[in-house]
Amino acid sequence: MSQLYASLFYQKDVTEIFSDHALVSYMVEAEVALAQAQAEVGVIPQSAATVIEHAAKTALEKIDFEILATATGLAGNIAIPFVKQLTAIVKETDEDAARYVHWGATSQDILDTACILQCRDALDIVQNQVQQCYDIALSQARTYRHQVMIGRTWLQQALPITLGHKLARWASAFKRDLDRIEAMRTRVLVAQLGGAVGSLASLQDQGSAVVEAYAKQLKLCAAACTWHGERDRIVEIASSLGIITGNTGKMARDWSLMMQTEIAELFEPAAKGRGGSSTMPHKRNPVAAASVLAAANRVPALMSSIYQSMVQEHERSLGGWHAEWLSLPEIFQLTAGALERTLDVLQGMEVNADNMHRNIECTNGLIMAEAVMMALAPHIGRLNAHHVVEAACKKAVAEHIHLKDVISNVNEVKQYFNASQLDEIFKPESYLGNIQNQIDAVLQDAKGVAK
Repeated sequence: MSQLYASLFYQKDVTEIFSDHALVSYMVEAEVALAQAQAEVGVIPQSAATVIEHAAKTALEKIDFEILATATGLAGNIAIPFVKQLTAIVKETDEDAARYVHWGATSQDILDTACILQCRDALDIVQNQVQQCYDIALSQARTYRHQVMIGRTWLQQALPITLGHKLARWASAFKRDLDRIEAMRTRVLVAQLGGAVGSLASLQDQGSAVVEAYAKQLKLCAAACTWHGERDRIVEIASSLGIITGNTGKMARDWSLMMQTEIAELFEPAAKGRGGSSTMPHKRNPVAAASVLAAANRVPALMSSIYQSMVQEHERSLGGWHAEWLSLPEIFQLTAGALERTLDVLQGMEVNADNMHRNIECTNGLIMAEAVMMALAPHIGRLNAHHVVEAACKKAVAEHIHLKDVISNVNEVKQYFNASQLDEIFKPESYLGNIQNQIDAVLQDAKGVAK
């Protein structure tokens, strides 16, 4: 992506993890771990592994990235020209040790393992971001648990809720995101080492021992069998990121709608130069929401490519595997960017309680029609109560008067409720159901979560 747009859509630390320089660094790490594992098992001399490890410390300074980029276009993947340059670097120190660089491995082993290392480090950042969003959403849920606002369905006013309830729902989604990340780690953060077709025949009877030592060196899990042709691990990582981005997109949709001029209940944090218009000085645009929603729009399209990459030919794919190189880094970057902007809004959002109250009252009491109906139903039956209240609503709308004024003059209502009781029924805070219990449950669920 253009660097002009990076600050709008991406997060710098995750972007760096998927940079060209970082990718080559992870590949060097995989090659060193391979040599160390093979020396530990006795496949190659320990002296060779030591030289490879030592040479790797300065490898990034010596690798010619321009030549690497050109050669990648000819070779079909970066690993082939990379191994050639790394071998030459090792050869400068010890020609004999250079013979053991990339011993018994194939290009995909190094690229897949480097990818998993990238995913591990990027997931750590994403998990930390989700945790921060979760913590602040919980805090805001406590703060605004009693702040009554209108709940909306089909973009229409429905029944009263509280802002704290909306935030508790967001917090609950973040909790599930955290659970997914933690649950998948041992399944997906797995080293890949299989050689040409997954058999590690070049290592003879030492293949399994090398795989175990290789994974241990990299602090990854060891696979029971090679997985280079089965891409469900990559898909699971990307899917979890897609869910996270979708969750932030739902939140951004909500707060952007709440920022609409006619609603004006909640605003993104204010800052100089933020959310303005090139022509309209009065504008305060939801720029964070725009970034998050763009990510939520883009990631599903990228996920389509990831899912399609699962269908691979035999022991190595033609094109499907390669498509991951384009899609997965961007999914990570967009997810981290969406989380960064969501956290910013959660931390600094501005709440206009007066407008929340105004919007509740703008229908002249119509939003309390269900409350009146349910209060009347035990006396005259639910269906009859529905008819009575529906007729009263139509009269209130036609005559532009408050529903309570109409209801208070209906015989079926006067028979059972006095003015004081009707006042209580028409209080939005008296018709919140089990919202406070739900908030308590979300807060209670959070007590066992490591902060």
